[in-house]
Amino acid sequence: MLLDAVLSVGLEKLTKSRRAFINVTENLLLGELIDTLPAHNVVLEVLETVDPSPALLDRLAALRMRKFTVALDDFVLVDGRESLFAQADIVKLDVRQLDEAAVEAHARAIKAAGCLLLAEKVETRAEYERLRALGFDLFQGYYFARPELYSARTLRPNRMAVLQLLGRVNDPDVSITELAGLIRNDVALSVALLRWTNAASTGLASPVESIDRAIIALGLHTIRNWLGLIAMARMGSRSSELITTVLVRARACELLATAARRAEPAGYFTVGLFSALDVMMESPMDALISQLPLATELKAALLAQSGDHGAALKAVVALELGDVAGIRYDQLPSDRICACYVDAVEWADRFVTLATQN
Repeated sequence: MLLDAVLSVGLEKLTKSRRAFINVTENLLLGELIDTLPAHNVVLEVLETVDPSPALLDRLAALRMRKFTVALDDFVLVDGRESLFAQADIVKLDVRQLDEAAVEAHARAIKAAGCLLLAEKVETRAEYERLRALGFDLFQGYYFARPELYSARTLRPNRMAVLQLLGRVNDPDVSITELAGLIRNDVALSVALLRWTNAASTGLASPVESIDRAIIALGLHTIRNWLGLIAMARMGSRSSELITTVLVRARACELLATAARRAEPAGYFTVGLFSALDVMMESPMDALISQLPLATELKAALLAQSGDHGAALKAVVALELGDVAGIRYDQLPSDRICACYVDAVEWADRFVTLATQN
């Protein structure tokens, strides 16, 4: 896995030049393979099963001298394990595994040792705020990708406008002329579209300089999905990574549908793109979906991950979660599914950079 990530795929492609946290066992730490990893691109995540022997502590010290970053995974403070603090940069606590009193006690000890404190499995904004107040520095989990719902909340005017745009864009009866008009009336949209069209692999001999030609070059389905992305990106989502997440989901679902020879892969893209619409809008998914003219199978996929569209989305989410058993779709082999996901990561990074530059 390490060799594939570093040599075949490329860590920089997978992480957009950020550092990758890689679980390492005792055997791996003491072996020679670790030495082949790029120190600036990885964090060595020492598993909780690793024994803090003198030989292992010496090895961690040597790796840190080579500029490797060391994290302690699922750390629990028991006799002898505090010796790892001296050779750790980051300590990760599973806040689902420890009660509140234990979390506070661990936080005090870890901060006193001078390590960065990372909370794992943070599920809600309330948890995030509480843990931040305790001194946690880093956060891992799905708190930023879960909706914070209020039954009486109404959509803010800018988000209502976005929802109306998404509804018009996805209306089966919308014409190319109307789409072109929507884009022309927004200078930033026009510039972003032309930039994306000329950067995409359209196969055109000359640069695209008009909105109408851009729509023809990319096609109606692509334009719809592109406008959907721009609209959601403009809502001021609380996490730019959330935009990247839905882009990866959208492209991965589309690639899975293409690999499985489905008739209309563009619908799968839409399902992935709208899969976190409730988070972005901070409103229930069923209320939002009822206002969009989507096909029945797309609504079912978004509300319950049912049907073939839902199965593709479920496989992609399983990849996000590292749920190996859930990585299945149609009759595709798991390595093909993973390849689609890797391609989607690269595509999403490129797309979101171009599409959000106004």
